[in-house]
Amino acid sequence: MKKTVIYIVLLSFAAVSFFSSCASKAGTTTDPGTQQITPEEEELYSSVALSLSMGDPLEAIRALEEARKRDPDSLETKQLLVDILLIARQFDEARVQIDEILKKDAHNQNALYSLSLIESAQGNAVQQKEILGRILAINPGNDKAQAAMGELLLIEKKYADAEKLFNASLEKNPSNIVALMGKGNTELRQKKHEEAAQTLTKVIEAVPDYPFAYTDRSKAHAGKGDYDKAEDDLTFAIELYPEYAWNYFDRGRLRANLGYTVEALEDLNIALRLDPSITLAYLYRARIHDGLEELDAAHADYKKAQSLNPSYRQINLPLAILEYKKSEWRAAAASFLKASELERDEHAFHLLVALCYKKALDEKRASDYLGRVLGRLPRNSLYYHMARYYMQPASDLFILQQINSEKDKVLRARMLFYLAAQYTLQKNVNPAAVRFFGEASAEGTYGTIENALASWEQKKLEGNK
Repeated sequence: MKKTVIYIVLLSFAAVSFFSSCASKAGTTTDPGTQQITPEEEELYSSVALSLSMGDPLEAIRALEEARKRDPDSLETKQLLVDILLIARQFDEARVQIDEILKKDAHNQNALYSLSLIESAQGNAVQQKEILGRILAINPGNDKAQAAMGELLLIEKKYADAEKLFNASLEKNPSNIVALMGKGNTELRQKKHEEAAQTLTKVIEAVPDYPFAYTDRSKAHAGKGDYDKAEDDLTFAIELYPEYAWNYFDRGRLRANLGYTVEALEDLNIALRLDPSITLAYLYRARIHDGLEELDAAHADYKKAQSLNPSYRQINLPLAILEYKKSEWRAAAASFLKASELERDEHAFHLLVALCYKKALDEKRASDYLGRVLGRLPRNSLYYHMARYYMQPASDLFILQQINSEKDKVLRARMLFYLAAQYTLQKNVNPAAVRFFGEASAEGTYGTIENALASWEQKKLEGNK
């Protein structure tokens, strides 16, 4: 059984986008149970139907040979040939055979379903959906068409409609693996982790050597907080399919979020050796290096991730912070500027761009930049007042008064970072700088941009004493 299932998976994997790790997460969270779909991982999710519905390829060949002996021109024989051609990814020839079947029987559900699989394999979702609609019009209870249509609705994030179709398919055929996988993943997307684990366990019981069932069940376990079970499932998936890079990435990410740094790096290194195009793996590895203060290694990984996916907004901010720590001020200013273009509601980015110009000893460029963006800042806000202070920092009396009167403690602490940073640019550093950096890096401000930078600045000042 093991060799047969893996054979089907490997044959199909080269032809279609896979149903693999469909509920993974990235971002800056440190909660291993948090599941969010990223754009990069969304691309991995398409149709599992082709890889799971073909059955045993050797049995299909035997059945075809027998059918040819009995009646070489029958529709049954042609359909068996279509199944073999699909497994072999000979889609053009499969279409020829399907056309011959449909000329004789326009309502042949098996032929139409095979045609939908070809459209799925070639990324033609609109055509696939139209064909599946034709099948369901002929037979609303066709469990294979229901499951495949459910997959398309799942991709469209129409979870309730998808779940109805998967359940309907399973009522007709409780062993439909496509429907079970789809139902499990619909439950994952809706954070029904307990239900997802139970559904995906049924898949594993039916097909114990299908690696992606373990991959997805690991996400359900992680969502429940059962991190040991999640890691065990990923390890088993890797044993079943050691050439698949994303399972190493998923396990590396889980281990990183649990604090197992060495093991996480090992997994991420393997993932990138197998597939150097996984943007998220570079990001996670960069964060680990950053945490270990291996700044050059972290910087190289962030830049590689950025080169692979320039529009991925989660890269710009950590890269900017790292460049700030490396005193690469103009590069940091450029990265903060990119972040500001993608996150227009975060006014702090404008102050950070100006601060980097100031640290690069380019006061004019800092002032000119703030002059251009001043109108975008909320009038009479601390962001606005701090920008005015940065443009003319001769006296800090007014800005200190504004900060001290701020009732929002987090915002107050954030603004103290910018004030302290300005103090460090003076010839004689204001003694209050260390105290203000301390307030900006206090526990209550954790998660803000200024918290990370204030901690760094505070260590530098204390080290220079």
